[in-house]
Amino acid sequence: MKKPKGLVRTLLICFVCILLSVFYSAQAFGQVIRITINQVLESLDHPQLLLLDVRTSENWQASKIKIKGAVRKNPANFDSWANDLPKNNFLVLY
Repeated sequence: MKKPKGLVRTLLICFVCILLSVFYSAQAFGQVIRITINQVLESLDHPQLLLLDVRTSENWQASKIKIKGAVRKNPANFDSWANDLPKNNFLVLY
């Protein structure tokens, strides 16, 4: 039995709308979006980027690499500092 072209087109449009709504709702409600290292590097000079170093104290102290401009936050104290972060900035935690 052949499916009507209108039905296939309608289903395709619905599928695209669902995908777009999932993508935009993740951004609108502040959910975590994974990005690549290259995307971070390209964004380092962006004025609304806030880079948070949330490594454990042991890992942070043992590391020879610290990203210039990153703000050190203790992950064990997340509840004490999370609400103080700017709401309109692009936050990158590593």
